[in-house]
This record gives sequence, C-alpha cells and structure tokens, in this order.
Amino acid sequence: MSSSSKRRKTAALALAFVGVAGLSIASAAQLNLGTGSLGAGTTVVASCQPTGTPITLAFENAFTAGAGAEYETSNLTLGSINTACKDLKYKVTLTDASGTVLGAEATGTVTGTSVSVPLTGVSAKAVSNVAVVIYS
Repeated sequence: MSSSSKRRKTAALALAFVGVAGLSIASAAQLNLGTGSLGAGTTVVASCQPTGTPITLAFENAFTAGAGAEYETSNLTLGSINTACKDLKYKVTLTDASGTVLGAEATGTVTGTSVSVPLTGVSAKAVSNVAVVIYS
C-alpha cells in the first residue's frame, strides 16, 4: 500500500472522527449518550486478480430516441478475470470526469472469466471512470 494511500485513509478517518465528534457535541442537548468503544485498523487484502493482469472493459451502447436522444451505455463486460475470483461478489460504479456517479451501482457474482453487467440510464458520453471491486 503506498504512503499516499495510507495518508488519504488516515485523513479520511480523522475527518470522519471530527465529523462524528462535532455531531455529538452539537446534539448533546437533545440526546442521552452512553459510553461505547471505537476500533479502527487496516489490513492488507489479497487480490484474486494478479498484479499486471488488468480486467478488461467492453462497453455496449444503444441509442435512446426521444427529447434527450443520445447513446446510453446498456452493458459493460468485465473480461480477463482470473479464475481465483470465481464465486466472489462484485460491485461496479461508473462516474463522470468530476466523480459524479452515473446510474446505479451494479452488483453481482463473478461466474467465470468474464461478467456481463447490465446498466440503465447511463449517458455513454458522460462515462469517464469505472470503479470495480471484487470481494468475498
């Protein structure tokens, strides 16, 4: 894990802590809070996809007629998936150049070396990034 990644995670945890602490203080007059505990940590997660073997992406687009006629991405195929990923779950999110999520997050299970991910309501011209996570 790179040091910049660790710094970003540490910054995110610190921001979350400050936000929760601020909400607790701001709401103290309205809530009866008890004691509790908080734990945090990080661990290295082994990937089922070997380093240097990227998962390929293939988009299918369909023309949508009407007032806002345009091409929409109707399907995304994830390919070159390592067999070690079989039977694990996946999540796919598409975003535009500013990071705004396009459409709904797609979820499913890896069934082989490629996965067909149906999509709806995603403007083909707006897609800039694809985020994929495969997990157990």
